[in-house]
Amino acid sequence: MHTAIRIYQVDPGSVDEFRRGINEGFLPTIKDASGFQAYYALDAGGGRFATVSVFEDRAGAEESTRMAADWVRQNMPSLLPNPPEVLEGEVFANEAASAGPVGGFTDTVGGATSGVTDTVGGVTGGLTGGLLGGGGDKEKEDSERRGR
Repeated sequence: MHTAIRIYQVDPGSVDEFRRGINEGFLPTIKDASGFQAYYALDAGGGRFATVSVFEDRAGAEESTRMAADWVRQNMPSLLPNPPEVLEGEVFANEAASAGPVGGFTDTVGGATSGVTDTVGGVTGGLTGGLLGGGGDKEKEDSERRGR
């Protein structure tokens, strides 16, 4: 895993425009880079920003820096007249909290898709069935006992 960190300085009066440009313009672009894993943008205050791009390999991280430079040059040259400070390198340590089982998600969480969906399906099936008029055996037995 490789990361590119870019540190930008913009005029404090242009912060909103910069943030909007990143969210609406650059973020959709960088997601298409080879080996893309994650992108983070940090507003440090006073017009100072840092972006962190995470990729599977060095080539992806380097490509992201070229993409960022091209995008800035084409879309907001007046906001960023000076190039960012750039740090690129291999990630040698990382840790992330587990997302755990999350309802409504079927993508992998920690590499375990079926365990997550089975757990969620097992819990929500009985709950939603009872709420939506269907239900499990317990609900059927209770309904039959009441003569419905």
